[in-house]
Amino acid sequence: SDTLDESLTNTHEILLSPTLPMYSTMLRSAVQVLFIFGSCSISTNAFLTIQPKTLTRAKNVASMTSSVLQAAPAKKVHILPTEADVTAAVHQIVESSAKEAIAARGHFALAIPGGSVLKVLSTLDPESDWAEKTTLAFVNHKCIPIDDITGAIEAQAREKFLDRWGLTDVISLGGTSDGEKEAADYESKLKALPESKLPRDDDGFPVFDLALVGVGDDGHIGSLYPNQGEIDVVDGPWIVSASWKEPPGISLTLPVMQRAKKTVISAAGQSVKYPNGKASAMRLAVADGNVSPKDFPASALRENAVWIFDEPNGSEMDLEMSTVEKAVADA
Repeated sequence: SDTLDESLTNTHEILLSPTLPMYSTMLRSAVQVLFIFGSCSISTNAFLTIQPKTLTRAKNVASMTSSVLQAAPAKKVHILPTEADVTAAVHQIVESSAKEAIAARGHFALAIPGGSVLKVLSTLDPESDWAEKTTLAFVNHKCIPIDDITGAIEAQAREKFLDRWGLTDVISLGGTSDGEKEAADYESKLKALPESKLPRDDDGFPVFDLALVGVGDDGHIGSLYPNQGEIDVVDGPWIVSASWKEPPGISLTLPVMQRAKKTVISAAGQSVKYPNGKASAMRLAVADGNVSPKDFPASALRENAVWIFDEPNGSEMDLEMSTVEKAVADA
């Protein structure tokens, strides 16, 4: 039928897209299943559809909408007994990732967010001189003066661990409140790095050796928030601006997060107000079949990330207890 022909044409374009590696296998499998059972139409809810546009900057992202495939549950999920175990696992992954990258090409490219990840890294004491051979970028950052200790991730990271580590090769923002300009300038700084420091893949996207990504209660990753246009930027920009926020912020785009050689998402700790930490958000992120990356962005990293939780934060998932060693080996 005309409907089927049109659907297959659109699907063929998607399957050939070099910018969507995480979806290609699932899409091919879905098409095969539909043919096996003789379906004469393809549900628009089954596929990731991307408009064939040349994507520019965040000011245009409102028109870059897409309906996003609901990924299968994550497979690399580890629930550890305690917060200390989660911290130990992340520390070991950072150390091993740095060692592997430096052995391979003499340099380590690391991307970090703010929030609880800074607390985790604050107790890491490098076992060797890898920090001197590291380039550090930010998964996301507010567009404020970079020395503002109350809100600037860079200032907080320097105070907590960067200065102690001796890590000086930090890709900094300009410190202005102009989100669009900061995004463009930050991308330019990253693109100016040689591939020996920040490798690229065949599509021209950067490949960080390790990206530590935080997840908010609403499912945001970096500054990619639910039902905002930034989550739909999948072809072109490395950095987008969340200019609708106050203050605005910048963020790595989804394909950059997905292409990291290793992506780690951890959640640990609790409070009187939140006795199970982010348990509900973590369940939605890794396993819920009713969410998509559009309404819960963290779910877009199910196939890419190693997920490491302590017992309270993993309490809404029916999984056996894992170990630090297994979590590290999975990364």
